[in-house]
Amino acid sequence: MDFIFECDQLDSIKQVYELLNNFWTNEFNTSSINIFSVFKENPNNRICRQIWRPKELIDPFTNKELTLFRESIKEVDGVQGTWKNISKVDSKNFYVISCGESFEQEFFAGFKSKDKIPDKILDYLVAYLINSSKKFIKFSEAEKLKSLIHIDDVTGLYNQRKFLKDIDDCILKFDKTGEVFSVIFIDIDHFKSVNDGHGHLVGTQLLSDVANILKKVIRGSDLAYRYGGDEFVIVVPTCDVKNAKEVGVRILNGISKEKFHVSEEKGINGSHTFKLSVSVGVATYPEDAKTRTEIISFADKMMYKAKQSGRGKVCCAGEMFTEDD
Repeated sequence: MDFIFECDQLDSIKQVYELLNNFWTNEFNTSSINIFSVFKENPNNRICRQIWRPKELIDPFTNKELTLFRESIKEVDGVQGTWKNISKVDSKNFYVISCGESFEQEFFAGFKSKDKIPDKILDYLVAYLINSSKKFIKFSEAEKLKSLIHIDDVTGLYNQRKFLKDIDDCILKFDKTGEVFSVIFIDIDHFKSVNDGHGHLVGTQLLSDVANILKKVIRGSDLAYRYGGDEFVIVVPTCDVKNAKEVGVRILNGISKEKFHVSEEKGINGSHTFKLSVSVGVATYPEDAKTRTEIISFADKMMYKAKQSGRGKVCCAGEMFTEDD
């Protein structure tokens, strides 16, 4: 009951796996628990892979044992919530238990034990893990719906509301850990002339295309936003001014070297190929600013300084870069 009570307080399925592993190894003297997954798409070819195991292993699996588990998992029906004692090897019981599913995968736990574990305990455990899995699926669905309010419809990037919240979070994190961060403002040069000359359908496609380039050139930990109109923002965690300038130049090069194609049905003047440039401003916290308003304002000023200096440049305090640097 203590195990179940603790599990009910957790907010991720991996935390449940960790608690389950500690409980099982301590109470039943088993090996560490390993978690496997099987994709549902192709029931005739159930490819099994290991997705989780604790950092510190007790009685780790051999390659032969891992193969045995993978083959046996293919025979266990995760939807029904079953378990199976697959064999005895070296006087040990080998167990595979279904422990829930996600939208695309079924999950299984595998472990070995010197002693045979009572069937009722395994039945109860499987039922509990299946119910826990359903709970976390519902949490995941709710989080996806919640995240939609922070997504820009045109570009698929985060919106300005999310940007302001994330800046506050970065400042709080700096206060706790001293972790600096940078903000990069990006404005597409002469974009008004594109809308006026070719129509808003073309402008909308180009905004989406530029957003896709931003996603490709930034790191997985960086956050990209559409700030409004043809302006974009990147928040770069754990990044000083030197590294932020490098990100800015990478963005500049990625966009300036791309050819943007628009189909005939979208453009007022038929199909067209565009070359775009951007002006980029960089600000770093706390070097350039002490508040949310100040860092946004400073990055914006640097972006306008890049425009005033001829466009197609990256500007930060005291330095200027072009796509040729």
